[in-house]
Amino acid sequence: MFDIISTLQYFGITPDKITPLIILAIAGVIYINIVLNSKLNPIDKLLRKCSNAIIEIQTIFKQYGVNLDHKLTETSASPLKPTLYGVRLIKESGLEKILNENKQFFIDEVKKILPQNHTEYDVQEISRQTLISLKNNPILNPVKEYAFQNGMDVDIILRTGGLWLKDDFLGNPRQMSDI
Repeated sequence: MFDIISTLQYFGITPDKITPLIILAIAGVIYINIVLNSKLNPIDKLLRKCSNAIIEIQTIFKQYGVNLDHKLTETSASPLKPTLYGVRLIKESGLEKILNENKQFFIDEVKKILPQNHTEYDVQEISRQTLISLKNNPILNPVKEYAFQNGMDVDIILRTGGLWLKDDFLGNPRQMSDI
């Protein structure tokens, strides 16, 4: 059996030397974490700007009838669900909290518009339209503020968040893509 105390003593690490060694290791980990964060933060900002630019380009092309169906915020699989990036936008923008705290309000708004013999597809699309139509409601101001601070189109966040509203309406757990 492996005896860790004997092994440490073999290398000259005695109990009186272990505490400084642990403190040094912790300090090293903290230092490396700080250095990596400072180096990776600009890269994260650049990637976020690139993602926003791609979404904006797709939006512009769509206005002219060219549908580039390479969404970053949602899957193209059925049923539609947010990607990890889409979930990040929902959470960081505060939309998740808003949906949680006002679930019945949003469900009632979807019910007002749904046709009588609606399908799950109808629920999906009406949920997305409902959130976008409510963007001037003060309840969604935190999402608009987030979009403004990050140079994004708020409709993208709301449209993606509509997929979670669809899940809420249907009584399903909120889905998320694993890609």
